[in-house]
Amino acid sequence: MDFQKQAEAIRDEMIAIRRELHQHPELGTQEHETHRRICALLDAWGIEHQTIADTGILGIIRGGKPGNCVGIRADMDALPLQEDRDRSYCSKNDGVMHACGHDVHMTVLLGVAKLCKEMQAELPGTVKLFFQPAEETVGGGERMVQQGCCENPKVDYSIGLHVQPYMDAGNVELRYGQLNASCDTVTIVVHGKAGHGAYPERGVDAIVAAAGIVSGLQTFVSRNISPLNNAVLTIGTIQGGAKSNIVADQVKMTGTLRTLDPETRVFARDRITAIAQGIAQGYGCTADVDVEWGYAALINTDAVVDVMKECAEEMLSREHVLMKQFPSLGGEDFSYFIDGSAHGGAFYHLGCGNSAKGITAALHNQQFDVDEGCIPVGIALQMKILLKLLTREEK
Repeated sequence: MDFQKQAEAIRDEMIAIRRELHQHPELGTQEHETHRRICALLDAWGIEHQTIADTGILGIIRGGKPGNCVGIRADMDALPLQEDRDRSYCSKNDGVMHACGHDVHMTVLLGVAKLCKEMQAELPGTVKLFFQPAEETVGGGERMVQQGCCENPKVDYSIGLHVQPYMDAGNVELRYGQLNASCDTVTIVVHGKAGHGAYPERGVDAIVAAAGIVSGLQTFVSRNISPLNNAVLTIGTIQGGAKSNIVADQVKMTGTLRTLDPETRVFARDRITAIAQGIAQGYGCTADVDVEWGYAALINTDAVVDVMKECAEEMLSREHVLMKQFPSLGGEDFSYFIDGSAHGGAFYHLGCGNSAKGITAALHNQQFDVDEGCIPVGIALQMKILLKLLTREEK
């Protein structure tokens, strides 16, 4: 099947959909109008769907021939940014903008849905459409999986993509194994004893203990994690003390912990706790340490990356298929869909820039935009990957 030709045939329709979504961005957990617009399109195309995770959507297309079940995910939410670019389709919602390309992700998935529906009688297996809310905030992926989006029928493979402006449209970037880090929040509360600032020996200074903890944690990665592994611990906030002449009895600090595999994640939590509590004790204080799990590390399944690479090289040619050298320590909750699938899944990057036209602004930037030529590329490539996985026999 010539999916490139089919994707080009719906190009104008999909670009119009993308621009409408771009004009009406909504923040995480507030994607009510986005939900309505997508449901209306699925209804118009006769695609079965239901609401999940409050503002998310689970669509399903049951093919006329036997095959696997494959889930495809697109995130829906926007960012709290004021768009700073003169375009006919700029955001109409003040202070909210699709600056991370989720409007493109939704459009690509809608294009895939439309093409799958048109070939439903010949479609092998079942396609699940995951329109996921709140990727930028509380993480809607975990909630969708917890509410059963990967069950009945069980999803065999999940696939997803993210646009990247550092590559021109027509290029893709793949990576085997670790792609994105887990993203956890560290909270440390140091307890001392208040006293008069003129007589510090009569108190127990939580600020001094907290300073020692911050300094001690700076060597946590270099002396506790192998240099062949990756981890980041950043203490980003610190608050303590009530007045300049009072020895502080409490300090609270928060930070972010990023790791690339489950074993390092657990080890890091335990070592941070031990280091903070040990240093606090040395200063006569105590420390409460809480590491709240966030997104899990996104680890691609090699067999699915093999399929993606084969399809991308066939469609785009080898020079347009880039292999990402290092994983990112940014978070991405597509990991939950991989973990919820029987045989895993994979996530890749779709070029959306155009250096010749000056479309180069980074993600999460007020001037972010895309070369809309990436939309039919994404639709066609997702279709090729999808059909391969629907008919794949697990070895």
